[in-house]
Amino acid sequence: MKHILTIMAFAALATPAAADGLSSGYVCGPFPSAYNIDVEVNDDSPQMLKIREAAVRALKRDRTRITNSAELILAIDVRTLLEGTKRKKPDLGSVTDGSSDRIRARMNLWSNKRDSIVGGRKNTVIAEAVDEVRVEITVNDKSNGKCVWRGEALHSAGGADIWVVAEKITLHLIKLTGRNFRDKEFAIE
Repeated sequence: MKHILTIMAFAALATPAAADGLSSGYVCGPFPSAYNIDVEVNDDSPQMLKIREAAVRALKRDRTRITNSAELILAIDVRTLLEGTKRKKPDLGSVTDGSSDRIRARMNLWSNKRDSIVGGRKNTVIAEAVDEVRVEITVNDKSNGKCVWRGEALHSAGGADIWVVAEKITLHLIKLTGRNFRDKEFAIE
C-alpha cells in the first residue's frame, strides 16, 4: 500500500498543469531571421513597464537587438475580462393587459418540462464568472507600418494577480514570435 501511494504521489507531481490558455499567431509579412526591434506597450503604467522590461529581457536572451532605431516594432497590448456570475431571476410568468398593468398568477400544475410556462422559470446560471487575461503582440515594419507577425493569447487568471499572468502570457508569445500556430493550448505556472 505504501508503494502505491508513493507511485501515485510521483505521478501527480509529473502531471503537467491544466491548459487554461489558448494562443494563436501568424506571419503576415517577410519575417527576418535576425532583426533589430523596438518594444512598445499600450500605456506607461508601472505594470505595463514591468511587462515591457520582461519582454526586452526575453528578446535579448534570444540574441535580438533592442534599439530605438530598429526596423521592427513589437507592440504589447494587455486586456482583462472580469465578470461575476450572472443568474436568471425566477418568475412564474406575467401577463400585461392593455392598461399596462401586470397580472401575476401562481399555478400549481404539474409539468414535465423544466423551464415551462406552467412551471415557471427556474433560478439558473446564465454565465459563469469570468476572470481572463488577453495579450496581443504585433510586430510591424517601422518604415511602412505593415504587419510582419501577430499573436494573441487568452488565459484564465484563476484569481491570481492579472499582471503576473499577463507577464507570463507575454513571455509565452515572445517565445513563439515569427511562427505560425493556431489554437495552441498552454498553461502557465
